[in-house]
Amino acid sequence: MYIILGFLIIVCASILECYCSFGRQAREDVKPGVFKSWVKWVLEGLWLLLLIVGAVILFISSGDFSLITPLIGIVLFWLVLPFIINPIMRRRLLPPWDEVKKELGPKGYQEKTYWRGNWWMKDAKVKRKKP
Repeated sequence: MYIILGFLIIVCASILECYCSFGRQAREDVKPGVFKSWVKWVLEGLWLLLLIVGAVILFISSGDFSLITPLIGIVLFWLVLPFIINPIMRRRLLPPWDEVKKELGPKGYQEKTYWRGNWWMKDAKVKRKKP
């Protein structure tokens, strides 16, 4: 029972971390309003606390102090869940296509794929291709 609770807490921590990651990387015009105030620090601390609590619960509930279950949880948090949650988070947080069509249409973006690009990132975060 506690193993399921530990994994659920780690999934919640991953969702919150992806939200915070989007807020750290986003330009000011697409950044969620929460990241323009002190609440961003609370969210950053909360995902870290949830990760630690989830890992501790997995460690305690994994009988005979086995490290396999907590390691699975951490690998799930850092490697598996970001590939699932990040695209969902971008689709939810980026502005609708109608609002950015004039800006992104000439750059080759389309309604179904505009959330995949890095146009929404701060200039310092965007990796430019060398000519």
